Amino acid sequence: MFSIDTQTIFLGSFAILCIFAVVFLRHWREEPARTEFVLWAIGAAAGALGTFLAQVSDSHLIAASFAQSYMLLAAAFAWQGLRVFDRRKFDLRLAVAGPGLFFLLTASAPVFEQDINARILLLCLLAALYSALIAGEHAISEREERLANRGVARLWFSAQAVVLVASGLAVFIAPMHPGSPPGSLPAWAGPALLAVFLQAIVTPLSFLLLLRDRLVVEMKWAAATDALTGLSNRFTFLNLLQTLSMKVRGEGAFIYIDVDHVKRINDRYGHSGGDDVLKTCAELILRELPEQALLGRLAGAEFAAYVPFCKVEEAEKLGHIIHDSVEQQMFFLGGELVPVTVSVGVAHGAMQVTADELLKRADAALHTAKVRGRNSVVVWNEGESPSFA
Repeated sequence: MFSIDTQTIFLGSFAILCIFAVVFLRHWREEPARTEFVLWAIGAAAGALGTFLAQVSDSHLIAASFAQSYMLLAAAFAWQGLRVFDRRKFDLRLAVAGPGLFFLLTASAPVFEQDINARILLLCLLAALYSALIAGEHAISEREERLANRGVARLWFSAQAVVLVASGLAVFIAPMHPGSPPGSLPAWAGPALLAVFLQAIVTPLSFLLLLRDRLVVEMKWAAATDALTGLSNRFTFLNLLQTLSMKVRGEGAFIYIDVDHVKRINDRYGHSGGDDVLKTCAELILRELPEQALLGRLAGAEFAAYVPFCKVEEAEKLGHIIHDSVEQQMFFLGGELVPVTVSVGVAHGAMQVTADELLKRADAALHTAKVRGRNSVVVWNEGESPSFA
């Protein structure tokens, strides 16, 4: 026999879930578009109400069914909130199906009215199902978005499902007797109640940790990318360039692209017009480059690409393809068809050429294209010194 204070377990769970319900509601007030905060707040509030009713039900069948149904509703909304967090659709019918079925069966079916162990078995199996669904959601999302605490959460909910199933099946070995005093509960009741208490803490806490993990990822992404085009920014591009050029240790080409006269576009059509041109040019350049190429936005209207294992003839051809792709694109700004061109500098180097030297050569070739009147492709050739006049 196992001695445990059930009232303390339920009171502690009630207090913890109330706190988390308030926390999620505050998050929702700060970000009203985040539906998952509302769902998690509803789930925590339902769990708190369920644990409260469990304390005051006094073994009344209908009250106990209500209490246990609210506990299942907490798990259901936790699952649905996680789905919304992972950018999947919220389904209210799925959220209320399990708790609703449990209440109807336990409040009306004779077998559940007469046998407390049948009710415990059904409760444990449904609760285990929701834990398994949450674990499954983590497993699916882990392949799409890696967050630091997602793997631990998946293991926790998987273990929780196993414990709940084991607790439900244990009623066949050591059944619960109606009106049993707290000191005479079967041995499996202790771990089961402890699992309920830990679930009240771990479930909402895991969601808060996932929120933090995603925020960290988004901050890193924002620091590494250009906000306008989504490409690597200058700092990230140059770091990746050093790594990639050392890793491939073979022929590579550097293509430097400058969108011509963006300032004129900004002056005439506003900065939104210039931004549209830059975003479209970024898309066109990315489309024309091979999959293994590295592309970034280095400055206002300047883009740079590093193409590993690319011979000089192929690099020059790529430069012309990019140039022609932009020139042939139709840009409509302010109801007008606006011609847009680019100047392109191409440099090529083998193993003995460092990434910094390759960049300088491409920059020199680009400068030559600008000096010659823009709207052209210039290739840096060994022995030449392009003019910076």
